[in-house]
Amino acid sequence: MEKIDNRAALFELDEIYKYKDLIEATDKAVIKEIICLGDEESKALHQDFIKLVALEVDHELTKDEFYDLKDELIFEMKKYLGK
Repeated sequence: MEKIDNRAALFELDEIYKYKDLIEATDKAVIKEIICLGDEESKALHQDFIKLVALEVDHELTKDEFYDLKDELIFEMKKYLGK
């Protein structure tokens, strides 16, 4: 089985967590699990999260819009993880 190198994605998640104040520790843990799975669905969920962050950073979403969409995405991630 091929080992997937997720270091860049995990580093990016840490940077978003530390400097953007957009996610909580519990969100970070769920996203980290998604990143570490490495299958196609988890990669798509991670990409959706990165797109969402980019929209907020570019001020295309208000903080409230971002948090609502982020909460929906985290719910989808938890459902995918079976939580």
